Amino acid sequence: MKTLVALSLVLVVGVTAVWAQQPVTLAFATLDPGSAWYVYGATIADLLRRTLPAGSNIDVKPFAGGVGNAKLVAKNETPLGLSFTVTNRWAFEGKEAYDAKLDNLRALVGGLDTYYLVAVAAKRLNLNSVREIRDRKLAVKIFTQPVGSLGEFGGRQLLRAYGISYVDIRSWGGSTTHVGYNIIVDAFKDGRADLLLAVVTPKHPSVSEIATFSDVKFLGLESDVIKSLAPLGYAPATMPANTFKNQPEPVGTVGFPTVVISNKDLPEPVAYAVTKTIIENKDALVRGHAGLTAFDPATAWQPEKVGIPLHPGAQRAYREKGWMK
Repeated sequence: MKTLVALSLVLVVGVTAVWAQQPVTLAFATLDPGSAWYVYGATIADLLRRTLPAGSNIDVKPFAGGVGNAKLVAKNETPLGLSFTVTNRWAFEGKEAYDAKLDNLRALVGGLDTYYLVAVAAKRLNLNSVREIRDRKLAVKIFTQPVGSLGEFGGRQLLRAYGISYVDIRSWGGSTTHVGYNIIVDAFKDGRADLLLAVVTPKHPSVSEIATFSDVKFLGLESDVIKSLAPLGYAPATMPANTFKNQPEPVGTVGFPTVVISNKDLPEPVAYAVTKTIIENKDALVRGHAGLTAFDPATAWQPEKVGIPLHPGAQRAYREKGWMK
């Protein structure tokens, strides 16, 4: 028995050593350019290029968002991706946006930030609540990120909580458009957009631009709407005043963090190296994007920060730090 254990350890160490020497190519699913996630991905990729074996390449993909990324990672089309705790739970359990269980998903690093589900309305509409759109049957021009992003899916869920569907919006003479932030920003600047439904982190670059150069108002969610979203995994949250320019009041809404995910097929040494690189370089992450300021590496493994099981390689990185038993 001792001989077998010793042989097993030698094999594990040997495989780890080989992986430590061999360059790897990893696709990393994020979201469209102009999004905070794309900046996150580019920042993490730059760090990984310095710590993975020489010749390694991290290819940052500008797709597919909080809903779509889990599907790409589960199929190993992109071994790495950014996701959310809420979408991780849906994917793992095969509900809401997913018609099958993606139970091969694994988490590497959680709690990177706090995202808020927000409704940003042009002030000319004189809105205080999304509910008024239904009550007044307003012909609003709604913009979201592309289908496949949580911004779009969460926006639909938010409308549903108010008893509104895309069909309703169109029947009242309005429209729904699902595009990248570069188009959304321009649409607000030239008055073609009435309402943005999105998930945003503090200092989100495109939403900061909208709040700075367009006359908009962040609409809070009523307590009954927040309660109705809780079964979906959304947690009550308050976006502090002045999170964005011209947002003088706190905004009551729901929140959740970003997670770096992978799958069971990612080799343990690679998962370990990716996790270790991220949790040891918070300062560099924050320099890349201020939305990562609240990231606490010591708690990045906790279940409420990831939403799905940890990859064994990630567990090893946290245990070495003494953060996880």
